[in-house]
Amino acid sequence: MIDYAKITVAGGKGGNGAGSFRRVKGKRRGKADGGDGGTGGNVWIEATLDLNTLEPFRFVKNYKAKDGQMGFSNLRRGANGHDLVLKVPTGTVIKIVDDRFQTLDEKNLSVNYHPEPRIYDLSAEGQKISVAKGGDGGRGNAKLRDEYGRRPKAGEIGKTGEVCQITLELKLIADVGLIGLPNAGKSTLLAVLTAARPQIASYPFTTLEPNLGVLMVPTRGPVSSFPPASARSSQKSVIDQKDQVELRAVGGPSTTATPRDSMSVKLVLADIPGLIEGAAQGKGLGDLFLKHIERTKILMHLIDVSVATDKWNDYQIIRLELKTYSKDLAKKKEIVVLNKIDSASPLEVSKIKQLFSQKRKKVFAVSALKKEGLEELVRMLVKMANKLAS
Repeated sequence: MIDYAKITVAGGKGGNGAGSFRRVKGKRRGKADGGDGGTGGNVWIEATLDLNTLEPFRFVKNYKAKDGQMGFSNLRRGANGHDLVLKVPTGTVIKIVDDRFQTLDEKNLSVNYHPEPRIYDLSAEGQKISVAKGGDGGRGNAKLRDEYGRRPKAGEIGKTGEVCQITLELKLIADVGLIGLPNAGKSTLLAVLTAARPQIASYPFTTLEPNLGVLMVPTRGPVSSFPPASARSSQKSVIDQKDQVELRAVGGPSTTATPRDSMSVKLVLADIPGLIEGAAQGKGLGDLFLKHIERTKILMHLIDVSVATDKWNDYQIIRLELKTYSKDLAKKKEIVVLNKIDSASPLEVSKIKQLFSQKRKKVFAVSALKKEGLEELVRMLVKMANKLAS
């Protein structure tokens, strides 16, 4: 998945003003009647749910709106250039750098440019911002005169449009972020709880890019299956954008329900590629994908109990990487989940739960593969999401 891109955008150039004179019989030159040039087109960026990657910007790096047309005789104005609208996925953060911020050096000898980026967060469908303005059209000679009141032969030159360097960074919108060491069972849990179909294997780093899925939870009665049979269909690991239409607001479950879903709550889950110790320094897959859980309100921290390691140390490894990446990320609400309890003895699981209890950490023991302990976990997710949304 392409989630980062750098592009250059430019507004259209304004059209030149016309230099024209009416024909008057018996006179060398009649009254000036040159029209103004048209305004150059603007460049806009708009968020849409029809995209889930920045792939369109992978190879094409330069974008320019249409130029305005030059003016015509008989005071006719040139047509304005058409605007250019670039579509990006919902959740894209836009950083715009231009050269309009300038200061003099200490000796006031030269001008130094200090680009200060303008940052926009397009977190809802249909949000639209202008990133580069088109140039104004030049005036025709009918509107120009010199100090003696004479009209020039040529019109004014149209102005050049703005040029900006833009960084696009996609941050997926999800309610719950699944984190943990490689092989903790994040992808398996996502596949069990939602209709997503991420790649699952027994070796580390199977997940190479974030996967999303929608969890449908009935508001009444037991949670009998994950997801409902009707929701299970073959699809890519990327979220079905139709399921995310009602989840445009960051954090919390959807408060708008269709008649079909009026008795259920939607939660978007994001499976983040596994972290290892030293990820902040670039080891393993690094911490590149942690930006995708910056929007989440809840972190679900999975710990594999099927291998003989120090579970508290495993937990602290991920916590340290979160703090190194962002202090705000480390402060998010968290649910600690002991996964793969079907591959460990009940006594060992009990000891691990007691260890975390001594550290004042409540944990949930589940088996994603056997679908054990999931109902209590899902109910806690819904409870926390509702509380944070209120």
